Parts: sequence; C-alpha cells; structure tokens
Amino acid sequence: MTDQRRSGANPYDDLTRRTSADGPNRGPLIIGAVVAVVVLAAVVAIVVAASGDNGDSIEAVQEAGPIEVTGEPLAEYPPTDTLSVDPAADPATGATPPVLTGQTFEGDPLTIDPGDGRAKVVVFATHWCPVCQREIPQIREWLDDGGLPDDVDLQLVSTSARSDGPEYPPSDWLGSVGWTEPVLLDNADSLAATSWGLRSYPYLVFVDADGNVNARASGELPTDELERLVAGISPS
Repeated sequence: MTDQRRSGANPYDDLTRRTSADGPNRGPLIIGAVVAVVVLAAVVAIVVAASGDNGDSIEAVQEAGPIEVTGEPLAEYPPTDTLSVDPAADPATGATPPVLTGQTFEGDPLTIDPGDGRAKVVVFATHWCPVCQREIPQIREWLDDGGLPDDVDLQLVSTSARSDGPEYPPSDWLGSVGWTEPVLLDNADSLAATSWGLRSYPYLVFVDADGNVNARASGELPTDELERLVAGISPS
C-alpha cells in the first residue's frame, strides 16, 4: 500500500515541549482534555447502548431463573398449518395450566396463576427467534394503544435464553423494544414453556377467568386475530 501521508512539518511534533513566552507548557493540558472527552464519549455510548433504542432499560441481575411448576402439564401444542389451532381439535382446551412460580430479571418473585380469577394471555418468547423479534414489539404497541381489555391480563415468559443467540441478553432486547410489564424467567431447561405445551416460538395461551385454556396459538399473529382470541376470554 502506498504511503499517502502529507510531506512537510508535522504540526504535532514535540507538542509536549512547546511553551509560550508568556506562560507554562499547555501541551499536557490539551492532551489531557482530549483524553477526557474521548472517555466521556465512550461512557455516554455505553449508557445509550444499554438503555435500548427508545431509552428504556431493565436492571437485570439474571437472564434465566428458578422455576417451580405446580399442577398437571398441558398437552403439547399440536402440529398445524394455521396460526391458531381449532379449540375443538386441541387436547388442551378446557384444561387448567400449571401454576408457574419464579422470578423476574431483577430477581423479584413472580407467579403466573391460572386460578387467580383473572382471564389472561400468557406469551412465551425467546430473544433469538426472528418471529418473536417482530411479534413482541407489535404486542407492545397494541398494549400501548389500549387494545387489552381491563378484565384480561397479559403476561410474558422469557424462555430458552442462549448466550450465543441473537439479541442476547433478553433483558436488553425487551428493554430495547420498550417492554415494561413484568417478565417471568424460565429456567435453563425451559421447564415453564414445556409444562405449558410449547412446540415453537412465539407461543400464546389464552386462559379464561375460570382458569381453563380457551385457545392456543403460535407464530406472528396479526392484531385482528390476537383481538379475536382475546375477546374469547374477556368476561365482558
């Protein structure tokens, strides 16, 4: 490669030895100021990157956590060519999913209890799944627009965390898409997901106020389909 450096005197030669006739050597001060600016810029860049694209952040202390499963597991989600399975053909329809007891990213206790008297949508998602990466922001926007009825809860389970997968760690990924609801962490063996019958991601289970499965779906749901399935469990 040809050396294309300019010829002539280098204006930075012997900078540290230059002095003015009227005062002390300013060279070290200039260099120190430049270093300080560079360090400050690096710190700002790290903070911005950690806070996500929209400024939200999750103060995570863990990316997976302990899970306790209480109750009978659901039958595995059946193979289907459609986004949601026909409830009449779903062996889990009418069954009560097990209670999931675990922790959040922050280490706080969190429980998903189908028998708490509240209808609920439970979403299982993983950070490395491309469909999840599209679906979760859409659900978040739907929530922000007031799409969820007041008598229905939506709860998210972060499962199958992999340090070698895209968008790791999941706490940063969910923070970057503006997710603010509590997130239950699955363990390293995806016990929570498998006990609720997960076959693929993302996976949604619609539970009525009596604690029974009304419908299940997997894949990128259009908003109108999501609303249809939520309407099926809304007491109002």
